[in-house]
Amino acid sequence: MHSEAEGHNRSNLKLRVHEAGARAAVAVEGRLSVRNVEALTGRLARLYMSGKSAIIIDFSRLKHADYRSLPSLSSALRSLSRSGCEVILCNLSDYVLNIFRVAGCDEGLTIYGRKEEAVRALRYRLASSYAQRSYRAKTVSAAM
Repeated sequence: MHSEAEGHNRSNLKLRVHEAGARAAVAVEGRLSVRNVEALTGRLARLYMSGKSAIIIDFSRLKHADYRSLPSLSSALRSLSRSGCEVILCNLSDYVLNIFRVAGCDEGLTIYGRKEEAVRALRYRLASSYAQRSYRAKTVSAAM
């Protein structure tokens, strides 16, 4: 399923969302500002609340990120992670990544250079998580 949401006309942010089972990919296009960061964080929260346990956020088409918008974005991303959602960022240009770093908002976030790397890492994490849950279940039943 694909959907689009646009921020305020002056803020020029577009989100393209692709959902597949318990996973979602969000492509962020345009400019991230203090005005429209709520559209992005709100969309991510709704995806999680709808049952998505893994979200890849692709910033390849993000032209600019206002440093003032990043604390609320990174806080929302960390909150999703603490809630059990795998959140992975990818394709940040050097320019945007430097804004994250200068604003002190890159710590604690999982960031990959390319989307393919992010997808591969997510598959590995999910498989490892499943294997650990399966092992724990077998250990508990064997102890009974």
